[in-house]
Amino acid sequence: MSPWYLPLEQCRTLDEIGALWHQLLEAHQSAPNYPEPRYADAVLAFTGMCSLPPHLKLGALLAWGSAFDVDLRLALGALHEAVIEADTPWPDSVSASVSDNGGALLLETADPWLGAFVAGRMAGLRETFVHDGVRPEGWQAAFWKRFLEMACRQGNAEAVRRALEQGADPLDDGGAAIAAAAEHEAVLACLLEHGGATRQQVLDIAFPAAAAANDTSTLAFLLAQEVDIADAGGAALAAAACHLAIEAFEWLLEHGADARDRKVLAAAAASLDETMVELALAAGANVDGGALPAFLAALDSTPWDLYSVETEFFDWRIDVLALLLRHGVRPDADELDAALHGDERRREVMQAFLRRAPQEG
Repeated sequence: MSPWYLPLEQCRTLDEIGALWHQLLEAHQSAPNYPEPRYADAVLAFTGMCSLPPHLKLGALLAWGSAFDVDLRLALGALHEAVIEADTPWPDSVSASVSDNGGALLLETADPWLGAFVAGRMAGLRETFVHDGVRPEGWQAAFWKRFLEMACRQGNAEAVRRALEQGADPLDDGGAAIAAAAEHEAVLACLLEHGGATRQQVLDIAFPAAAAANDTSTLAFLLAQEVDIADAGGAALAAAACHLAIEAFEWLLEHGADARDRKVLAAAAASLDETMVELALAAGANVDGGALPAFLAALDSTPWDLYSVETEFFDWRIDVLALLLRHGVRPDADELDAALHGDERRREVMQAFLRRAPQEG
């Protein structure tokens, strides 16, 4: 996470910020026209980490923040206390219509239109709180949850600690922030020390996430934190298999992970990679109990994140099905027929497979 906002910390007025805002974002390739989530991350970092006074941070975001690329209610939620504490009255001309939803944000600027725009935008955003029935505190919590995920993904331990101090829960969204930290040992160490989630909960989420990321260094770090590989190894193998993380898959096997977990073969089949399926089978993947899940994974998987090609993987599915059958992976005929019933796409693949290789049907 690049501290793009550091030069802004010397500013004392909205106009001084405005002179630098766009050029700093461009210089750090974090303007709205750059690929996601660069701009959203930049806004989150500025809101949560910049040392500018809160009213100036909020004013800058209202003046130049792109509502098309980030929900500005997050920033208003994170900074609303500064506005409440200031309790600045609205001008008499608009007080009757907007004063009920909180104090004004009136900032000095040489451009009266900009000042009016900032004040009006804040009034509009606060009005959405009233309309939606959500208090600003709700958006404050949402901001720090989003900030924590970003900080974990970026590997910024300082920002992670900041979010945790503000009450962000690493277990929100099924532990998405913990999973995002899978390649950052310093961040995982910070999360393991935090009291909001038990060490075991962090380990349970982080271990398969590190396997999926093919990060053997982090796997070794987590193993040293007393991960029970006999208990957690199967889920980690499955995560590695479906993400084609071959190095992590082999590392886990070397350190005692058990490939007989029924999820492992299905995960390998979901990759639609024959080498991955061969590795799982050679490691002792459950052929009997995992037959139907493996077949259905081969029929249904859409591993777009693994391959750059745009395809329905039609021939790949057939190749994996043939490989499974050659290794004796045969689901119960009635169970397979029931799984195919009413699903035309599954049946189309199976019929093509049987036409191409009837001897394996």
